[in-house]
Amino acid sequence: MTRKTNNRYDNFVKYVKTSLNNYNPKSTYELLLAFLSSQVNADCCLLINKFEQILFKSPTLKEIKFSHTILKKALKQKKSCYIKNAIKDTNLKTKKSIVGNIFLSVICVVLRDETDAIIGALYLDRHFPEKEPFTEIDLKQAEEFVSNFTSIMISEGLEKKELKRFREDHGFEGMIGKSEKMLKVFEQIKNVAPTDSNVLLQGETGTGKELVARAIHKLSKRSENPFIAINCSAIPKDLLESELFGHEKGSFTGATSKRKGKFQLAHNGTLFLDEIGDMDISLQTKLLRVLQEGEIQSIGNEQIIKVDIRLITASSKDIIEEIRESNFRKELFYRINSFPIFIPPLRDRKDDIILLANHYISRYCERNYNYIPIPYFTEKAKEKLLSYSWEGNVRELQNTMENLSISCPESNLITDDQINFYPIEKESSKTSTQTSLKDISEKAECKAVRKALEKYNWNKAKVIAELNTTYPTLARIMEKYGLAEK
Repeated sequence: MTRKTNNRYDNFVKYVKTSLNNYNPKSTYELLLAFLSSQVNADCCLLINKFEQILFKSPTLKEIKFSHTILKKALKQKKSCYIKNAIKDTNLKTKKSIVGNIFLSVICVVLRDETDAIIGALYLDRHFPEKEPFTEIDLKQAEEFVSNFTSIMISEGLEKKELKRFREDHGFEGMIGKSEKMLKVFEQIKNVAPTDSNVLLQGETGTGKELVARAIHKLSKRSENPFIAINCSAIPKDLLESELFGHEKGSFTGATSKRKGKFQLAHNGTLFLDEIGDMDISLQTKLLRVLQEGEIQSIGNEQIIKVDIRLITASSKDIIEEIRESNFRKELFYRINSFPIFIPPLRDRKDDIILLANHYISRYCERNYNYIPIPYFTEKAKEKLLSYSWEGNVRELQNTMENLSISCPESNLITDDQINFYPIEKESSKTSTQTSLKDISEKAECKAVRKALEKYNWNKAKVIAELNTTYPTLARIMEKYGLAEK
């Protein structure tokens, strides 16, 4: 290798590594392909996925033509394909992709992901007769390009497309997940949506209960009619009755005009009552009557109004515990709990964290800067995201990605030191020797339930009687601690 070639090769490697450290989604792909094309004097430089779809091209390329035969050969052999002169190659000169096209010399280098699976190829050719064929040095540079950069670029590009396909397959706007627990939630949504059954959603704050409610409505026969949502904890109890049932003008101080309630507004559609566990028990009695009779009375009016609604409720509280504390009516619970869905906290959905991070940072970059990058987190950055507790669940992750998109607008190679968390309680305050009362009680709860299940050979009826609990509570505890039925 000559000194001049050595310098050219070193400059290429230096350029690739600099690009990795200053990753700019707006221009990196085309700049890198243009650089490689100039270094090996190629007329065509493409990045192609395994489905033979062109993902990126060098910016100066006007007309895109490539040999499908040579590409397929490289993908099938799972190794680089170097054709010095395609026209003179006895195995290629009769192929359709060669006849009528002058592919004088071709290099095709396969791309692999982190599992060593083939995901695409880097394709280069020279088709002007006055140019010399590619050399072994050109092949080496192309392979160096792949090992330094393109596998990351293509795998992340395919991950982005996989994310899009995943959203389309499930059809739940804003809902992303591939973990076993979320797939179970998606399946429950699909099962209950076509019915008119009341649904109770339970899960911690920030897990996406309203998104689930909207997905159920969207997939239901009421989807063309209103979806009305109200947060019971956000409205003072003295005003919540008016919000739900409406009022007449002058029916109370401040009622300057007649107003329809949420039940009337949701007629023939879906009413979503979030944080129903915070509803005052006296109002629960009125809600129970509405669900039993299908009719309401607005404040200040004795006229009966018929309403037809599908009710979805949600709570971050344990409703069973609220019943035990006499804060929630048992009869109402049975009315709203026709089909319970438990939405797991993010810390129990490890498989979804990176997928969600990619989704949200792409969304915020598109909104704030009018482009969609292909996100890439370093391994340490991924480890940091996966090891965090996410007490605020998906909502906290969403805020973290929005903060990241604003803090690092010019970089899409995200490192661990760029990620900042703002927990309510600093995790560092808990040492390895400290155990909270909650931790102790949870361990005791898990141990007691496991012991009872084993004692009665997983007969749930006997376990419920032994522990003086209810079926929904037992099911929730088993779900929480992963106590799978044997």
